[in-house]
Amino acid sequence: MKQLSLILATLLLLSGQTACCTITLPEMPEVNIEIPTLEVGEMRDKRETIPLSGADATTVEIRFGAGELEVEAGAPPDKLFTGRFRYNVEQWEPRVSYEDNTLIIEQGGFERDRERWGIPTGNTHNEWELKFSPQVPIEMNFKIGAGEGDLDFTGLTLSALDLDAGAGNFDVHFGQPNEIQMSTLSLDAGASKLSVMGIGNANPEEVTVQGGMGDISLDFTGKWARSADVRINAGVGSITLRLPDNVGVQVEAEGGLTNVEVDGLQRKGDAYVNDVFNEAEIELHIQVTTGVGSLRLIEVPND
Repeated sequence: MKQLSLILATLLLLSGQTACCTITLPEMPEVNIEIPTLEVGEMRDKRETIPLSGADATTVEIRFGAGELEVEAGAPPDKLFTGRFRYNVEQWEPRVSYEDNTLIIEQGGFERDRERWGIPTGNTHNEWELKFSPQVPIEMNFKIGAGEGDLDFTGLTLSALDLDAGAGNFDVHFGQPNEIQMSTLSLDAGASKLSVMGIGNANPEEVTVQGGMGDISLDFTGKWARSADVRINAGVGSITLRLPDNVGVQVEAEGGLTNVEVDGLQRKGDAYVNDVFNEAEIELHIQVTTGVGSLRLIEVPND
């Protein structure tokens, strides 16, 4: 490296002089990088079930590399989990295990066997349909590489939710009130487009949202049972917050915002508040920090 730097420096010095001689650079060694490939084969259809074990609570770890992911309530009454997996890369065969009240659903080759990942030789398919029992309190943790996700937590009993998504489009739904209090709702969108509906129904005490590059839409309507603190940090992109009109709302925004659009809230000092802030029993305190992007605050009816 030092020898190459000296040669380049010499060329620069000679560039302003008459080119009277020829300088021969030493031959650079060839560098061969072997990139593994993954053979795409026929579609495989695998199904897994885990029975209810009588546990008071369960932790679910989902590790999904790439593809299409669907999550919803709806497991049979005697099952904690049912899953259908359709894929056409043998190395991506999912692994399902349940021990000490922890359910792990992992795509083959994810994290522990990264050397098995490679470039596919054709069009890949990887589709997961996961259903869980609403009868058991569940703490859910997702690690998703890339793809598309429809994550419908309506009807599930969630004690905590941590969603870490790399790149893609993800829709999250809370269609009805959570029967228990959720400690934390943590969302990391990476470079994804993320849409979350009905956050109030999740009943979280604390909400944290991290976005790298992409669009984030957060709907805070729903049946709030208590006040909550919300922290949103985003790099580049747009943020849209749909805010309930019957809950006190205060939004503080800072960073490199290029545009702020407000509908239904008013500026008060360094924050934006709605009409019932400091009057409603339940309040949302929202802190937004961005790198470069836009922010939309929209007040909506919350029946």
